[in-house]
This record gives sequence, structure tokens and C-alpha cells, in this order.
Amino acid sequence: MSFKVGGITVKYLFLLGTALSVATPALADEAANDSIAADGIVVTATRTETPVSEIGQSVSVVTREDIERTQAVTATDVLARLPGVTFTQSGGFGQPASVFIRGAENAQSLVLIDGVRINDPGDVGGGFDFGSLTVGQFDRIEVVRGSSGVLWGSRAIGGVVNLITARPTEQWTARGQAEYGWRDQKQLGASAAGKVGPVGLTLGGNWLKGDGYSAFDERLGGKEKDGFESKSANARAEVELLGGLSADAGTYWTKANYDYDNTGADALNVGMKRDTVGYANLRYKGLDGRLTARVGYGLTDTRRISDDAVFGPYTTNGRADRFEGQVSYTPVDMASILVGAETEKQKFSDNYGSKDSTSIDSYFGMLTLRPVTGLTLNGGLRYDDNSDFGHKTTFSANGAWVIGGGESAPILRASYGEGFKAPSLYQLYTNGGFRALDPETSKSWDVGVEQPFAEGHGTFSVTYFDRKTKNLIDYDLAEWNYYNVGRARAKGVELGMQVSDWNGFDMSLSATYLDATNEDTGKQLARRPKTNLYASLDKHWSDGFRLGADLRVGGGRYDDVANTYYLGGNVLVGLRTAYDVTRNIQLYGRVENLFDEHYEVVRTYGTPGRAAYAGVRVKM
Repeated sequence: MSFKVGGITVKYLFLLGTALSVATPALADEAANDSIAADGIVVTATRTETPVSEIGQSVSVVTREDIERTQAVTATDVLARLPGVTFTQSGGFGQPASVFIRGAENAQSLVLIDGVRINDPGDVGGGFDFGSLTVGQFDRIEVVRGSSGVLWGSRAIGGVVNLITARPTEQWTARGQAEYGWRDQKQLGASAAGKVGPVGLTLGGNWLKGDGYSAFDERLGGKEKDGFESKSANARAEVELLGGLSADAGTYWTKANYDYDNTGADALNVGMKRDTVGYANLRYKGLDGRLTARVGYGLTDTRRISDDAVFGPYTTNGRADRFEGQVSYTPVDMASILVGAETEKQKFSDNYGSKDSTSIDSYFGMLTLRPVTGLTLNGGLRYDDNSDFGHKTTFSANGAWVIGGGESAPILRASYGEGFKAPSLYQLYTNGGFRALDPETSKSWDVGVEQPFAEGHGTFSVTYFDRKTKNLIDYDLAEWNYYNVGRARAKGVELGMQVSDWNGFDMSLSATYLDATNEDTGKQLARRPKTNLYASLDKHWSDGFRLGADLRVGGGRYDDVANTYYLGGNVLVGLRTAYDVTRNIQLYGRVENLFDEHYEVVRTYGTPGRAAYAGVRVKM
């Protein structure tokens, strides 16, 4: 059995259905007590707790249960399973990795940890490098697709990724994990949450180390392994003060050391990445929950060292300090309003004498109307005043309509959003002095429908999207500087299906068709595959045994802006299993790239071959 996707022949598509050697049962008769909708509250799309049924944008939620079921290790492992999301990486763990949401540049998507921006102020484009981010400490990941500049400001052109750590619980709980596998890869992780008197606490840590493989493709002659070691820790404290007033503070810290290649051959280069996030909030909730308010401070501090074996080290330091406040009020059930203000200052320095800064002040508002049962309309406006490029106003509107009632009612969604990306400090200052660059801007819209099925255990969705971006900042090799020169358009279709705990089955499907082009040249945007497919099927039995399989089909892509070098697609199959020894102890294992497929997503850079891992989880 075979078919063509993105110019490649896909074999063994039926493997997902046959790997478990069981037939799919009929729909369950019992009520869906643990349906997908039970976890249907998200924060990232609206900056307040909102039911998914009232959000007009496309949103994906990944839970801790999803992470453990799929045995994911890195953030890119998780994100690549979602509709509209692809990534590239120049080698293994630690090497630079870019995530593209609906074809947007990596620096055109905003990345948050516990709601705090972690995009690197010292990065060339102001983006976040996903190459060394593990997911062992996160309880939940929310991804909003589409321009979200009104609520989140600069960089939210492609979308927003929010990685959320665990919250304190009334009773103390803890979990731990140990894993070992291919090329001496070792992972240890632990977290605990509970209360000490009136103070709720969460603590966690994760360690990952391995020999790795040559970033320069081993099948092209790479022999020197590029190893890595990653350490991370997180903490959070929260306390109820009085009369609806509470305070919370937290931090997330990660450091990765790694070897890398960058010349199309083995090299003895070493690198280091360190990210620190800190935050503190004062919150108020009153009027029976109709009024909520928050004032907060967020800190992002980054350090990067790229120590080239020939040219020596290049070190960058980035820092962003952010103060913000917002108030949400629901005077009547059919209307809510959210208003907020933010101020941020960014700093950048390197070991070549650069020492620059910029600041931005922002004001935003969002109005939500519920004129009839099942219909929610959202509209918002934002004003930003940047110390370098001046001011920018953005607008958004979206709506969601639940047609009818009951757990099988379809939901229609539509949204329009504008976004912008402020020039990074590197682009503004590091080449020939200050450049008066304009922000990159976008206008996007999408429309889709979501249909629940399997008595509330499953959902199926289809979405069409279209985004136009202009004033793209690019480097002119002739002038040795950055200029606003580009225009791009990305449009396509996303399919998504999610089934949770239906007669012991969990199923997932995401498929994307993407047409992302440079409007000036007509060329395809580099490293964006036109087609992408992910499917998985898991079965668990009452005796604690679990078995699962997944299939990833990546379409071909051009590696350069001139569309000269074409990289073929790939088909990857994975198998996994787990067994609950007791209520608190689970053994698990997996095989990745079962058929040892050779492929590249970045020209001359390697990808992992067949690999096996095994581990144990303990929960208390």
C-alpha cells in the first residue's frame, strides 16, 4: 500500500492500524465522563481563563498526560505533532532549532514560559532557539495559531506558544523519571507540589546528557559525535493574602552545553545556552468572579556562547524587564471587557563591544459579547509606542458559534488578526551603526469548523488560513546591513483530530497543507514543507499494559531562498509501550525511526537514525 505526499512515496501507512493487532470497537455506550471538553479552559488565546468553545482562533492544548503517553523529551517533539507547526534543526539536541507556525519565521512567533516572554533579546532576529528545550517540567502547552498582536504585542505574527509549569496542589504530590537509551542518552527528572502552611509550592528539575551524533551528516562522512548536557529547574510559590487578593512568584532556569558543526564538515566547536525567566504577580478576584485584576513583573535573561574552533568565542547577553497590568470585568453575562498596559525594556551586549537597548510602551483592550446562546464575539485594539520605530496600532476580531446544544454540537470559528515584529537590537545596531528599520507587519484570517464525536471523547477540525506579511527585514550582503525589503504570503489548510480515552484508545491526527511564498520573487520560503502529517494510535488495557505507534510524514522542502537545493521528504514510524507495575510505578520504552530512515531537514546536517529508549516513572 502506498501513496504520494509532497513528492514522496509513503509506505506502511496502514501500520498504525495493524501495529496494535486489534480492531477498533464500536462507539461506547457509557457517558463520556472524562471527555476532552473537561479540560477545555485555555488562557493564552485571551489572557484570561476562557472555555475553548468561546474562542474564535485555532488553539491546541497538550497536557501532561499527552507528554507522558507519547514519551516526548523535547519541546520540538511535542510541537511537531500539532496542526500547522513544523520545525528544522541543524543536527541533534542543542543545535539551533526553528519552529514555524503556519510558515511564519521562527522569530515571528512569541514563546512564553508561564506567560513570560522568553524570546531572546540577544538573538539576531529576536527569536527563541528551541534546540535545547526539554519538556520534563511542563504540565501543559498551549499553542495559538494566527496573528495575535493585539493581546501579545511584538512577534506574535505566526502565533503564540505558552509552556506552563505545574501549579501547587492542596495535598503534596510528586513524580520522578529516569530514562536511558541510544548513544548513552540519560535523563533524570523530578517535581513536587503542595502546601507549607498557607503557601503553595512547586519545585522541579530535569537533567539530560548524551553522546549525540555528528551534526554534520554521518552519511556524508561525519564521524565526530556532538554531545550535549542540559540542566533545568523551576520553582513557584503562591499565597492567598486576604479578601480575594493573592500573590505568586516563580522562576525557570535552563542551561545547555553542546558540541556543534557549522562548516559542512566535522568541527571541534562548543556552545552554551542559558535562559532564566522570573516573574511576580499580585492578583485580585472579586464580585463573585466578575472582576479580576493583575499587576506583574517579568524578567528574561539570556546568555549564548558559540566557541568556534577557528575564530574563537562569540558571546551575547540579552535581558528584558517587563511591567504589566490588566483588568477584566464582566458587568453582565453577555459582555466582558479586558484592558491592560505594558512597558518593556530590552538590553543587548556582546564581546565585540555592542551595548544597546530599546523600550516599548503598550496599551490594549478586548471586548467580548455573547449576544445569543452559543455565540461569542471578540474584538480588540492595541497601541504600541517603540523608542526606535515609533508607534503601531493593531486590530483583531474573532468569533465562535456553538450550533445547537449537547456534546455533539459543532463549533464554527473565524478570526482576523494583525501582528507586528519590532526590529531586534542586533538588527538595529550591530552593523554600521543604528538603522531606522520599520516593524514587520502581518494581516491574517482563518475560518474553520470543529465537530465533536465519540460521545464527547473526540473532536475533528478543519481550518483554512491566509496570512500576508510585509516589511520583512533581511540582510543585504552588498550593503552589509539590514533593510525592510520583503513580502511573504502563507495560506493553507489544517486538519486535526483528537480522541481521548475512548474504550481504552487514544488517537491523534494532524495534517497541514502550506503554500508559503516570497511575494517578491515567487519562490517558496526556505525549509517550509508543503505537506506535513502526524498520526498516532495508543491502546491501554485494564491490566496496566499500553501499546502505541505513530507515523510522521514530512514533505520535501527547499533549503535556500533561491530554491536551488531541494531536500526530499521523509517517513518516520515509531513504536512505544508501557506497563503499570503498581499504581505508582510505570515502566516504559520506545523505538524511534523504526525503519532507520535517512533524511535531512537542513542541508548537510544529520538527523537521528533508529534509536531505542527505556525508563521508569514514579508518582506519589
